[in-house]
Amino acid sequence: MIKKLFLLLPLLLQSCAFISYNQIVPLIKSATVGEDDIELSDEFIAQQPYSFIRVDLGKGANIIMVLQKINDGIYTWISSEGEKIVTFNGKIIRTSGLIHNIDIINFKDFKYFSPLNNYSGMFNVMLKDPSAFIEQEFVISLIDDEGDSLLFEEKMKLEVLNSSYSNYYWLDKRSGMAKLSKQKIHPMLPILKIDFVYKY
Repeated sequence: MIKKLFLLLPLLLQSCAFISYNQIVPLIKSATVGEDDIELSDEFIAQQPYSFIRVDLGKGANIIMVLQKINDGIYTWISSEGEKIVTFNGKIIRTSGLIHNIDIINFKDFKYFSPLNNYSGMFNVMLKDPSAFIEQEFVISLIDDEGDSLLFEEKMKLEVLNSSYSNYYWLDKRSGMAKLSKQKIHPMLPILKIDFVYKY
């Protein structure tokens, strides 16, 4: 074992020769703590020319994605690096450019409101990277209507993976638009927190 470590040491040191010292600290910080948080201050929002979302990818890593287009209630958001998140009523229905991606085939089954304030069904989801087709049972219910927001819980159950979890959606009472969401979209991704900022 010790001999193997001595053989690997020169290779590791040689690969580090291409990284300058001032790059090491940011790399370690990014890997362990995450990037600096993007604060949604009034000043920051005022400087943005378009509607956007702030996506928290976990460990404090945030990215801004601007609204690229709206088509039949489907919102496409794109980052400066080309990653895309597509939402329907605030729910992530499709992604591209992430480490792991999804595509919900029957996304229009996602509804907040029903006569009894709960709605249930089954999503057909194509997972990508790696590829797999799964079915997700869901039940959506209103759990809080205090203040200026409505809070909905979406309980998810994945029989094939023997797992369950909840997603949360905050809607503006006046407009019915999504303000904030916390969603688990892929078994190999952390929970994504999304702040929605609309500019008209």
